[in-house]
Amino acid sequence: MKYIIIIICLFLSISTFAQSDLEYLNKNAIQISNPKKLNDSIYNLLSGYKTIMFGEMHGTNESAPFVYGLATLCAKHGDSILVGLEIPSRSMNAFKEQNTDGSIFQSDFFAHPPYQSGKESMAWAQLISKLKDNSHVKLFFFDINADDPSTNRDSLMYENIKTEHLKFPNFKVITFSGNYHNRLNTPNNLYDYFKRDTECSLSKNICTLNMAYKEGSANANFKNGLEIKQLGSYPSIYNSQPNLEKYFLLFSNNAEYQYNGFYFVKTITPASMTGH
Repeated sequence: MKYIIIIICLFLSISTFAQSDLEYLNKNAIQISNPKKLNDSIYNLLSGYKTIMFGEMHGTNESAPFVYGLATLCAKHGDSILVGLEIPSRSMNAFKEQNTDGSIFQSDFFAHPPYQSGKESMAWAQLISKLKDNSHVKLFFFDINADDPSTNRDSLMYENIKTEHLKFPNFKVITFSGNYHNRLNTPNNLYDYFKRDTECSLSKNICTLNMAYKEGSANANFKNGLEIKQLGSYPSIYNSQPNLEKYFLLFSNNAEYQYNGFYFVKTITPASMTGH
């Protein structure tokens, strides 16, 4: 009988938790019809953050349009924004010198990818192209270069972001990287270095966001070179609502999630690579 009571109590606690999640989701999810044109409700949630870190599974088409939408939404409201991409700075020299569409594809990162990760995609190239002429946006690239010390990549990436921030201390910062780097409660990742640097204003008011999905595929490298991989997520309250195909959610309490919030799409699709 004691075990039956324990099982019943556990079931009731799980049911209550799930119901609470569903209520929060239905109340707070902001539906998105076009990620390139986000509505002001999202800005109202994020305007107080100095730094927004957006992470993805590399090699999909869905993340970059949201980053574009987020940057242009902030720009529309008069913010000046540094948008940093997880790309080695020197591999973008041609673009930094010319700032043209052609120079994006002439830059080594897209023309001769040093490592096939899924970032050297048309989606990332188009993001750069669409943001480069926005007067409120300054693009920069913060991944380590091939000849940088490799003792701790995330530490060096943080220093690169910090250096750029110190040039423009009044700018809001949006970073775009793999979703390991901005994950909460992960020692020695990029987010961890943000939080540890108490002397820099980047450590204050950070929001970490993830690209969430239910199913689909990515053009990704799982140690076998780039290949189309079918991906899926465990069924949950957050990916099983038929009325929520594409939405943004910010948590009030992120204890049960690895990020402060996420942009959800039901199905991700594989991005095409520029060098192929």
